[in-house]
Amino acid sequence: MGNVSRRLPTLHPTIGYPTGGAVQHTPEFAAHGKSPGADRAVIDGAIALGLVAVDLATSESQRRRLLDGVAARRPAPGA
Repeated sequence: MGNVSRRLPTLHPTIGYPTGGAVQHTPEFAAHGKSPGADRAVIDGAIALGLVAVDLATSESQRRRLLDGVAARRPAPGA
């Protein structure tokens, strides 16, 4: 996600779970991924993504903002 978030807004930096101070991308950190807190983080992320979809479906201005952003990132024909 780190590479993606350089180009597009992402939710992952705002969703976390208790890791007992373990550093990301370590076995200790991964072990906390089986915790109830990690399960709750997955649910929170799913709800947040669902709310984004609702917003895009019900808000013309948000939908236009998304589509304009997609169009701006699309390579020019023949590029």
